[in-house]
Amino acid sequence: MRVLKVIYVLAIAASIIALVIAGVDAFYPESSPWQNSEVHARNVFFVALPLGLVLAVAGAFLQRKSGIFGAGLILGGVGTMVYAIVPYGLDSTLRFAGIAVILLVLIFVGNRVFLSLKRT
Repeated sequence: MRVLKVIYVLAIAASIIALVIAGVDAFYPESSPWQNSEVHARNVFFVALPLGLVLAVAGAFLQRKSGIFGAGLILGGVGTMVYAIVPYGLDSTLRFAGIAVILLVLIFVGNRVFLSLKRT
């Protein structure tokens, strides 16, 4: 049963990441003739990074009430934030800031989730 829970959490996370990627491709494709790839990468960054942040933090708060759903949201949020910093056209300063945000979120989530497990 434990293995099934891990697979379920990973499936939730993968589905969230896939939904974000498909949403960007469907509603904001890169092949728009009026913009270059740097602008596209920057705009995706400013949407995907905060979305991933919200998902990860919400997952940290839900973790205590509904373990596997919270864990799936945390992983999906972190994966979404990683997706935000991957584009090659992204400015190095934004990539640095994005990685710093991801690290802060991981520290917050780890503190909230793992220290709360330690107390119980």
